[in-house]
Amino acid sequence: MYNILVVDDDPNIALLVHMTLSKRPDYRVTIANDGQEALDKIAENPPDLVLLDIMMPDMDGFEVCRRIKQGEKTKFLPVIMVSAKSELRDKLLGMDLGANDYITKPFNPEELLARVSAHLRIKALEDMLATQKELEAALKMSVTLQHEINNPLTGVIGNLELLKDWRDSTPEEVNEAVNDALALALRIKLIVQQLSRVTRIIPSVYIKGSEMINIGESTKDTSAADSGK
Repeated sequence: MYNILVVDDDPNIALLVHMTLSKRPDYRVTIANDGQEALDKIAENPPDLVLLDIMMPDMDGFEVCRRIKQGEKTKFLPVIMVSAKSELRDKLLGMDLGANDYITKPFNPEELLARVSAHLRIKALEDMLATQKELEAALKMSVTLQHEINNPLTGVIGNLELLKDWRDSTPEEVNEAVNDALALALRIKLIVQQLSRVTRIIPSVYIKGSEMINIGESTKDTSAADSGK
């Protein structure tokens, strides 16, 4: 089920768009009568697509589109601007603000359905790719933890096992085991600190074709290099 928000101050136009889109059983259509109501509805329950009128009182569609595209949680929300204004400069302004498409009133119902369907398919593909990238990043992190933390942790456990029988060990052996365990524990602490500073995923090959995160490259500050370009 796709949630579509129709934003139009003309109740007749809003109803016509609602009736057109409701021909699709997988579309759930909600109406907002002005820009602020639209932003409130988006904040409360983000839709999958917004059909946005331009000419509205108080807050026009351009401003609504600008706020949607500047929002961290809504910047990828597809926006189709719908308006009786057909001048090229209005279309260009809408696109500059981040609108994904533009359709002019009076619209053809079949064209409207086709445009909406196309952008919903694009959004579905983008969501799928984003999920796949998140999964790949999680798998790389898992391999990284296994390699970077599991190895020294095994060393810590081994030294602690030796210290269980400290009475049978010489003071030198006990001292060496304690120092080794401390050094390995500090290494784990450093790795955790580095992982908290990861700002991008730079992979490196691990084994059997799997990848892990290259901690050094993934925590490297690129701002200085970028500023020098």
